[in-house]
This record gives sequence, structure tokens and C-alpha cells, in this order.
Amino acid sequence: MRIDCEVHMGEFRGELYSWLDRKIGRSELEALLDEHGFDMALVMPSVAMFPDNASMGAAIRGSSRLLGFAMVNPCVEDGGVAELERAVGEWDAKGLKLVPLRHGYEADGGVPNRVMACAERLGLPVSVHSGAHYCLPWQIGALAARFPAVPVIMDHMGWRYYVEGALDVALSTPNIYLETAMVSMPGYIRLAVDKVGADRVIYGSDYPTGHPASMLEVIKAAKLDDEAESLVLGGNLARLLNI
Repeated sequence: MRIDCEVHMGEFRGELYSWLDRKIGRSELEALLDEHGFDMALVMPSVAMFPDNASMGAAIRGSSRLLGFAMVNPCVEDGGVAELERAVGEWDAKGLKLVPLRHGYEADGGVPNRVMACAERLGLPVSVHSGAHYCLPWQIGALAARFPAVPVIMDHMGWRYYVEGALDVALSTPNIYLETAMVSMPGYIRLAVDKVGADRVIYGSDYPTGHPASMLEVIKAAKLDDEAESLVLGGNLARLLNI
């Protein structure tokens, strides 16, 4: 089974990190999966101060291929708990997405604690953007260490300047998984597999900021053995999500 860990749905007009400048919907994402040989994808809304989880949830309702991850801003009165509970209860969200860089809080501070505790209670994995201030690998490591029962997916595994730090953090924090989206150097993918283990590296494209056409070529160039590649391209996510 092949699963993309990170694709996005919603409005991308004026988005600095996207080249499409238009809206992305369900049919486009399903066609993308078909084109690149994927069975499923984890879908997240486009980044906004208050991400539109409701519209995304309605768009993917009933899909067996597109699984929602609620993107929650914890800088609200209840820490984002109500939004995450609503996402799980109303449209069966399978996980939580945190973007400290865009929402302006330190990953290792107290702001995300309440929504992380909610994710733990609901049995959800948590995906966290990494690679810049507010969400450096060691900050995500500190957050993960506070919630050892929660699988924490470190998106972009610290790319571009902090990949080696991400590997060190993963080695000392067993509930951290390293996601490959936007990592363009195949040597880093191979290093992550060799150093941390193929069972803790997860493929993602970050479409539309990234694209599976290029991200898959990086995985191919890393020259993983068949078993490791199978785990990276979907086996690990299938296990985490009980698919």
C-alpha cells in the first residue's frame, strides 16, 4: 500500500509557497494519486490563521482514499481542543496537523499542550511542520517527549539546514517519525533510513508546494532496498493509522 503523508486542499491564490494560484479540490487530488500510483493520501487544508477544516471535511466525506488531518491553531482560548474534537466527530479526522511557524508559537512551549493532550486522548498521530524558528527539530523533540504515547511526524525532517539535528532528535525520541516532503537530497533520505530505521521514515509530497513527480524521484535516487522503500512509501503510515 502506498500512502502520501501530506497533500493540501483549498484555496492557494496568492500563496507564496505554491505555484498553482488556484483552488485544489477532491477530484484533482484523487487524479494525482492515480497518476503516481498511490492508494491513499493524508489531506490537510491550506494554511490560514484559522484553517478551514470544515470545508475540507465536507469535500472528502465518504472517500476511502483521502483521509483528513485537521490543521489546528492552538493560539485560541481553548487551545484548539474544540476544533480537533469537532473534526474527529463530524468528519472522522485521522490526525492533527500543527504549523507553529505560521501560527506564531514555540513548538516546545506551553501553547500546543492542550491540543496535544486531546490528540493523545483521541488516539491520533500528530504531524508538525519543521525546519524554521518556532519548530526546529529539538523543539519538536521536546514536544514529543512530553507526549510519548503520541506518534509525532516531523514534516520535512528539519529540511533544509537542520536535517542532521532531526536525525539526532529522532534517535533519542522514539515516538518521532521523519517525513520526507521537500527533502531534495537523496543522501539525506538514505541517511535517515540507515541511521534511524526504515520503520520511522515516511514519504510525503506536500502537494501543491511540492509534487510527487519530484519527491518520488528523490526516493528512487536514494536506492533503498525493496522492504525499506515499501515501509517509507506507505507501510509505516498504514501501521500508524491501523489501515
